[in-house]
Amino acid sequence: MKRRQFLKNSLGLGLGSMLIPRWFHPLLAISDHLRDRGQNRILVILNLGGGNDGLNTIIPFEDDEYYNLRPTIAIPQNELITITDTLGLHPAMAPLMDLWNDENMAIIQNVGYDQQDLSHFRSTDIWRSGSGVDQFISTGWVARYLETLYSDYVNNPPEEPMALQQGSTDGLLLTGNEGVPGVIVDDPSIFYNLVNETYESEYNNDPPETAGGNELSYVRQIDNNSFAYAGVIQGAAETGHNTVEYPNNSIGTQLSIVARLLSGGLYTPIFLTHQYGYDTHNNQLNEHGDLLSVLSSSVSTFFQDLKNLGLGDRVTLLTTSEFGRRPFENGSDGTDHGAAAPQLLFGSKVKGGIYGSNPNLTDFDNSANLLHEFDFRQLYSTLMTQWFELEQQEIENILFQPFAPLPLIDNRFSQNSDPIRREGLMGIPDDYILSGAYPNPFNPVTQLTYGLKQNTLVDIRVFDIKGREILHPVHDIKPAGYYRLNLKSRFLSSGTYSVVMRAGDAVRKTKITVVK
Repeated sequence: MKRRQFLKNSLGLGLGSMLIPRWFHPLLAISDHLRDRGQNRILVILNLGGGNDGLNTIIPFEDDEYYNLRPTIAIPQNELITITDTLGLHPAMAPLMDLWNDENMAIIQNVGYDQQDLSHFRSTDIWRSGSGVDQFISTGWVARYLETLYSDYVNNPPEEPMALQQGSTDGLLLTGNEGVPGVIVDDPSIFYNLVNETYESEYNNDPPETAGGNELSYVRQIDNNSFAYAGVIQGAAETGHNTVEYPNNSIGTQLSIVARLLSGGLYTPIFLTHQYGYDTHNNQLNEHGDLLSVLSSSVSTFFQDLKNLGLGDRVTLLTTSEFGRRPFENGSDGTDHGAAAPQLLFGSKVKGGIYGSNPNLTDFDNSANLLHEFDFRQLYSTLMTQWFELEQQEIENILFQPFAPLPLIDNRFSQNSDPIRREGLMGIPDDYILSGAYPNPFNPVTQLTYGLKQNTLVDIRVFDIKGREILHPVHDIKPAGYYRLNLKSRFLSSGTYSVVMRAGDAVRKTKITVVK
């Protein structure tokens, strides 16, 4: 079996309601090169599964045809939230008004694609692969984007994951040409415990020098990385925190974990989150309102949390949905599968407002659906161009053809707000600190956090119980801030070691234990 095919076949699915995860292979190495290319920023994609009804989300209340087409399920003008002379938000979206008034919310009207496919499965594949309706692509646009940045992630894995998926086991977005660059993990503690309980730290034989032996070595490599990543994610979850109470629902939980992991120093630029239930064929008034209420309250809380944590300038959130709904209601107080619909973009660097025209409610496609004004891949092109700062040719290679970006992002960052870094993410400590290792005991990797109250030479060494220097991982002048240090067991025998940090006039110590 070729390595590429093996990786494709290794896409793990979560089990049960908590999506107990299995590891995908890691993504790309952390480097200044990647940070220079826009990897200082975070993108959260929130998929509204089932096909969100755009006309009852962003409501063209001045168009009489809206009420003619929907005599039962139209939102009365006196109930909606007016945002322009002709448009209003569903009343359940009131929690988003602060973001709207602060111009941190963009509404992109009439997003879709040519010859809209009305199958949930096929249209979802089209959106996630970033392909046309007549193309059948087995890779996701996110994975191709990440592979463009760093093509050697299979052989040179990073110290921490660069894509994290919650709320779904659908892996097409993170299926690349060379492998699967991301992980599914809904709960960091469950994830860590699962991997920790099933991990075998020692192999008693060397693999044979055959094709099968090569594959066995690769499986072992994934096993080691899985254990290491579980500790990294769990460590970030324990270090990080939320500043607000999130709504008690799936989206609220997912977004709270994203914020907590980022505040804990996890360097992961892409998070995939999901909300399901938008296939509103019947009883739409109640069901759709409940969905939008959950969505709006969760997103509003998320951005308030990010602002409190000092991460507000670093995160952008995009909603997606496989299609919209029919412009006219059906006979079951609902709407059937449609075509174009608005998508939402949130963030302090978003140029808020309305993009595009109000939907035309008299001119439909051959299936009596709304016509699209913007191709969904224009949103991807916009994010890759303006948020992640990719070159145009690279974007064309990812999306197979050029798509004109929209002016949605204010790409000017201050020096203080620019980097999402493993260094200095959490501010500056009042003293020199060296945290205890996590996990500890460990094999194959443990992580320590150290902090510097001022710019200084920092020296970190590892000694065995006899006082002999075994490792010297840090000796450098560093700016004030917090830093993470990963230590790997492959350089150490079983036993207990002292980690000694010297910074300024301070000496800090902690112990680590290797178990093989």
